[in-house]
Amino acid sequence: MATDLTASPERIRGFLWATEFLVVTNFLQAEPHAHGALQLSVGLEGAPRAKLDGEWRQVAGLIVNTGAEHGFECAGALTAIGWVESESPAGRFLRGSLLRGRDWVSLDEATTEALRASLAGVFDADCDTAHRRWRSALEVLGARALTEDAHDPRIRAVLDHLRAVPTPPPTVEDLCRISHLSESRLQHVFRDQVGVPIRRYLLWHRYMVAMRHLSAGASATDAAHAAGFADSAHFTRTARTVNGFTPTKMPFREWLTSCP
Repeated sequence: MATDLTASPERIRGFLWATEFLVVTNFLQAEPHAHGALQLSVGLEGAPRAKLDGEWRQVAGLIVNTGAEHGFECAGALTAIGWVESESPAGRFLRGSLLRGRDWVSLDEATTEALRASLAGVFDADCDTAHRRWRSALEVLGARALTEDAHDPRIRAVLDHLRAVPTPPPTVEDLCRISHLSESRLQHVFRDQVGVPIRRYLLWHRYMVAMRHLSAGASATDAAHAAGFADSAHFTRTARTVNGFTPTKMPFREWLTSCP
């Protein structure tokens, strides 16, 4: 499935924060893919469709785990689609308390309605208001008053470095030096703590860095280089892998806001 921005009147608005990414749209379509973040989708007006376990289903409220292959299409339904880093407090809560090792969970009608109420008006909101509404939605699911203290200090150092120095993005070898771990040990501890292999997490991290540059008006080539991709073609292939659509065809500066 391909996304065509010119075929019909569509609506799309996006917000990009340090560890979270929210898009509200009625037309986004994504080929089957798996990414290094958790995905929460809520049909605000109608219900989108998701391809789960090889079958297309209409699901108004849905959480998809990191690394779980799925397809997605709004099919005309205005939908809030949010991504949360699996290592963040909210991500750890959702993985441990709701997903419990499953690839995906369909939310019941009452929970979905409560999420809709929390996200009401988010399409037209500013950064601060959108973030409050998004955090309110996560609190509906129980993700509240959480801290990051539970992380192994060595993994905490890796994550802090990734957030503080996104460009140029570090290599696995760089992160081994920061954590004072061998590559095999870092891979083991990182997956245990974060819930996704470190190389997949780094791909998602680089994708988010590139998105931030695109939202500021950078060309696809410049954004790709800033995020550590060899070229825009490498970035495009990675985007298809981690999010199921081609970012180079989307006018990011017009709809995606990089928030403080």
